[in-house]
Amino acid sequence: MAAGSTIAMGGIGLLGSGFQALKGAKDARDAKNALENYNRQELSNVAEGLQVSTLGSDLQREEQARLAASQVGALQGAGVRGLVGGLGRVEAGNQMVERQIGADLDMQQKQIDQMYAQDQAQIRGMQEQREVADISGLSSQYSAGNQMMWDGIGGIAQTGISGLGALGESKKGEIDPLTGKPKVK
Repeated sequence: MAAGSTIAMGGIGLLGSGFQALKGAKDARDAKNALENYNRQELSNVAEGLQVSTLGSDLQREEQARLAASQVGALQGAGVRGLVGGLGRVEAGNQMVERQIGADLDMQQKQIDQMYAQDQAQIRGMQEQREVADISGLSSQYSAGNQMMWDGIGGIAQTGISGLGALGESKKGEIDPLTGKPKVK
């Protein structure tokens, strides 16, 4: 009777340990597959596609063209000497306005470039942080599954050794039939 209950308990322990080993191996395999097939995130830059505004520069050019036309008209009224002498100043004014427009457009482009670079740095930081957390979780899952598998294999071995020992003791007749434990001499 005691041998039968020992065998039944051993069988239950063997089944439980076997299930634990299989479940652990499956969890470790699933985590390993998830790590191998991990998809990196694609985040977009908020400054992507921003363009320099040319509305202000277009208005400045139009205004300078009107001013230059009125200045040339006034110089024509002053005669040839006034026209020749004043055209240089009109042209200098046009060039100054063009330089100001160019500087303004350059400043806008630098601001856009700076915004883009800052957002890229933030995106990179967020991606790295999220990926480290994801990969760390998957690695922990893999380790836990692997540990569960080896615990199950150890349980199978221990159950087998215990069962063989109990079976040997029961064959000698040294096990108390009421308790299922070896008799003390």
